Amino acid sequence: MKNIFLVLSPFFISLYFWMPSKAQVLVDFRGVNLTGCERVWEDRKLNGRHALNSIKNAEQKGFNAFRLPLAVDELIKNDRRFLNELRKLVKYTEKTGTPLILAYFHHGIDNDNWKTQSDKLAENWLEILKHIPNDTRYLYLELANEPTLNPDYWEEAAISAIGKIREVSPTIPIIVGASNYNSLFELSRTKPLPFDHLIYTFHYYEPYLFTHQGTEWTGPQNATIGIPYPYSAPDMPKIHPDALGTDGEINYRDYEKTGDINGMVDKISIIANWAKKHQVSLMCTEYGVSQNADEMSRVRYLNDLGKTLREFQIPGFVWEWRGNFGIEGIVKEVK
Repeated sequence: MKNIFLVLSPFFISLYFWMPSKAQVLVDFRGVNLTGCERVWEDRKLNGRHALNSIKNAEQKGFNAFRLPLAVDELIKNDRRFLNELRKLVKYTEKTGTPLILAYFHHGIDNDNWKTQSDKLAENWLEILKHIPNDTRYLYLELANEPTLNPDYWEEAAISAIGKIREVSPTIPIIVGASNYNSLFELSRTKPLPFDHLIYTFHYYEPYLFTHQGTEWTGPQNATIGIPYPYSAPDMPKIHPDALGTDGEINYRDYEKTGDINGMVDKISIIANWAKKHQVSLMCTEYGVSQNADEMSRVRYLNDLGKTLREFQIPGFVWEWRGNFGIEGIVKEVK
């Protein structure tokens, strides 16, 4: 298959972002997710050398900030080398001045266990903090990936967990998102939490019809493949019969209105205005599109979304370097 290369500049977002109680600093984020250690079904372990190689490979393609999804509960319980390997990795990123986000996946917090599970969140983060340098400058903790519990419960759980972390580490940056899978709409309906040194996050996979086309784990709603980006009536495939009667049928009908850069701007402006109103920092720690989409459509989508994030001065992290959303093969090497 012929390789198609991304024009990288839309990924790269230079901005001054405000960390409360600290000076303004220039942060040039070119972010990507280094996935693998969140895949509990593969019994993955953290291999520091492998992670470093991935970082170096991505750096050669122009990326300079990384998010590391971690199945923290499983890794602490079953991987006796996890904390030592993590310490080595953090030492490297601190030495090289490389921003690194540790993201807590598969935390299992829900409407029934949120009180006890918020304690476990804090407990495991404190265990991690015990094993890494206490004077980090480039490390970020993402409290819990894509919570789905009741927004009121999640707010209380987050406040409880962050409070416990702050007793030990008053200034380490903590990234926190809203319920409903880090929904930007849910986040826009909240008020900032009562802590300094927080960054708020959202994930962006809109339109879902395009980004998740053909993905088995999302069910029949995304059974239709061949969806182009941007929307083009002559190029639209017929809707898959399995998608009829699902949300996918509605998304297919609306794609004419949602499937271009204007749809991106409309949605992301909502959360950008919220952040501006509350004077808080914002990141998009996940955005991407499945390899089931054709390569040119993926390129156009990622360029448009990168451009939109840049215009709103929101650092973004592409999902993912390698995997079924992987971009390694379509990113042009930076000169």
